[in-house]
Amino acid sequence: MRRSVLVIIICAAATLVLWAQRDRPGDHPAYEVTYLMPHETSPAQYRQVDAREVQTLAGEGWELVAVVPYIYKNEERGTPDMAPRPMVTQVYPAYFFKRLKVVR
Repeated sequence: MRRSVLVIIICAAATLVLWAQRDRPGDHPAYEVTYLMPHETSPAQYRQVDAREVQTLAGEGWELVAVVPYIYKNEERGTPDMAPRPMVTQVYPAYFFKRLKVVR
């Protein structure tokens, strides 16, 4: 009984906090967001994002806000005769951008 009352109180408090923080038009600038992800060329084969794509978005006014590892791919290198074969980890990052919305 006490646990359920405590859960209800916590849910009500969370609802009030979220309600107080709801978006109000004009309070903050509106942003558009976009992203560039690694390209899958064939199943389980990926191509890094080309630097020209990043430069193109930068030229269009997009601001780079985050670069995060998107795909981790582990590959064994060497011949099967090598035991254990060396492991190589390839990381494919994703790029996230923002810019102010254009008012029309």
